Amino acid sequence: MGCAEVISLPEVRARKQWEALRQQLHERFDRWLDEVEAQLPASAPTLAQVSETIWTLRQQLTGGVAQTILEHTHQEEPCRPSLQCATCAQLLRARPMVSRTVETLRGAVEVHRPYCSCRHCHRGRYPLDERLALCAGRRQLDVQQAAADLATA
Repeated sequence: MGCAEVISLPEVRARKQWEALRQQLHERFDRWLDEVEAQLPASAPTLAQVSETIWTLRQQLTGGVAQTILEHTHQEEPCRPSLQCATCAQLLRARPMVSRTVETLRGAVEVHRPYCSCRHCHRGRYPLDERLALCAGRRQLDVQQAAADLATA
């Protein structure tokens, strides 16, 4: 008689989540390939043309992959109805979504997140920015570090 395999519910959920992310990444890659196709010459391109097109569009792909992973792994964040104020412990209600584009060495990433502000102490927060450890401003730490390394070299 064969052995029965025990499958845990968390394992099944994790596998389904990974499969959903893979599907989203495949869709993102397909859109990138459409862009590559649109920019390549209609007739047989040379190696230099293919290489240049891919190089030009590389950050669009890598930034898009990062954005897709973040959207998938933090998909509950835009639905967050409220948050506790770190200063006065009042309950903060989420306001409408605000978009922000940040620059990384791998490309631009657009983040859609709610804003929470306290009417009592007048402080505001973007909880997703905190969870992602985003820096103030557009350029993120990896870009700032690369610039500092270049300047000191």
